[in-house]
Amino acid sequence: MPSVTRKPQASRQERREQIERKLLEATDRLMADGASITELSVDRLATEAGISRASFYIYFEDKGHLLRRLATQVFVDLTEAAQRWWSVADRLDPADVHSAMTAIIAAYRRHQPVLVALNEMAPYDTAVGDTYRSLLAEVSDGFRAVIVAGQKAGAIRPQLPPDTTAQVLVLMVERTCQQNLPSKPTSFDAELAGVLTELVWGALYLKAGL
Repeated sequence: MPSVTRKPQASRQERREQIERKLLEATDRLMADGASITELSVDRLATEAGISRASFYIYFEDKGHLLRRLATQVFVDLTEAAQRWWSVADRLDPADVHSAMTAIIAAYRRHQPVLVALNEMAPYDTAVGDTYRSLLAEVSDGFRAVIVAGQKAGAIRPQLPPDTTAQVLVLMVERTCQQNLPSKPTSFDAELAGVLTELVWGALYLKAGL
């Protein structure tokens, strides 16, 4: 009997995740073509994603709710990019930091329209603002764990407070990507990855980079 009750819940969750991913891709495409989140109607979003208007409202209250869920999906991608370094941080290899920065920049590029919309709505939509701050805090928490482990291993500067250091460096990367990528060509990305790698490595590690 327990398995019978769990299956519909799992199926509904999988369906929701599929719809969210379709809507994320649709929003990325439409906003990349110049539409703003305020201009996009639910009908247009649903059509672009290949779902019905009714399906949209089964899972989302409105566009603000959709944007909050899309933001969660985007930050999953950003965190996975950061894990290219975090998961192997004990190797003390700046190439791992560079790999993560390159992947983070690529994720910002890929989801730039949604991230622009998130920044636009956060100041006047309380729920969107709260979600944005919460997602950034989760990334900072993950980074904090890397800093604490590195300090215990004697690799990261012991005088750095982990919480504040994680928050400052996460915001540095986030703001730099937000402010620069919309107006810069993709040829800028390699330069930015290199600069961010040097700044993050130099701020944290006692060992010189390569």
